[in-house]
Amino acid sequence: MMLQAVLEVVLKAIAGGVLVVVFALLAEGLAPKRFAGVLAAAPSIALASLVVTLLMKDAFDARSASAGMVAGALGFVAYGLLAPVLMGRIGSIKGAAVALLGWAAVAAVAFAVIAPASAGRFAVAAAGHRQQERERPHLELKPHKILEAKPRDWAIRFAFGAGTSTIAGIVSAAAGPMPGGVFLAFPAILLASLTLVKQEDGAARARDDARGAAFGAVGLLAFALVGTTLFVALPWPLVLLLAAVAWAVVALAAYGLAWLAGFGGDEPKEAGETPA
Repeated sequence: MMLQAVLEVVLKAIAGGVLVVVFALLAEGLAPKRFAGVLAAAPSIALASLVVTLLMKDAFDARSASAGMVAGALGFVAYGLLAPVLMGRIGSIKGAAVALLGWAAVAAVAFAVIAPASAGRFAVAAAGHRQQERERPHLELKPHKILEAKPRDWAIRFAFGAGTSTIAGIVSAAAGPMPGGVFLAFPAILLASLTLVKQEDGAARARDDARGAAFGAVGLLAFALVGTTLFVALPWPLVLLLAAVAWAVVALAAYGLAWLAGFGGDEPKEAGETPA
């Protein structure tokens, strides 16, 4: 039993690290930074951990983890709103780190509300701005940015993903799938990206990356709610696919609506980019 628990944690760590790198690669090729930031809240840790959970346990544990993920995703939304403000006031690295207290506080309060309401039910179920538009940078895919990335950058992102997945696995093994599920919406990709963006592109672009992540975090809520609702009821591969699609649709729709309303008009263009 102990060996199986250790194996589960190790598999989650490897899978989480790999998926964080994959989504970070995709984000690296997107511009502007606020748009790329949406992928900083991609469900990389969630997909990795839930697949391992479903393969080694069952859909009931996956559903409990998804319910816990709702709390983590709410915390991530708060983080995406708080981090840019703190990064502007006390610096990128310190601001990103201190903002984690906001993630933890909101996630803890949300979990305190969700857990009691869900535990009994799951147990029963288991038994049975327009004027700035022309001045904004274009949304772009830049493949050359992906090729320019250094192995060290991906190693850092893998470490964040593997570390977060390890924590989620340990918490799940020790306290159950629902508390572990909170960490499925931990801002691992964003934290790794912020440190690298700050070094390479400056503090302003790092804050823009964090602003975009708030939209991705809203998508994480959709991902978690789909998992909470459909695991056990439908085949788990289909549920994961629907959850991933829900994340993409909600996150991109939220960003798109903000974009149409003028969001991003104050974001600087990259060097060499001409106005629309």
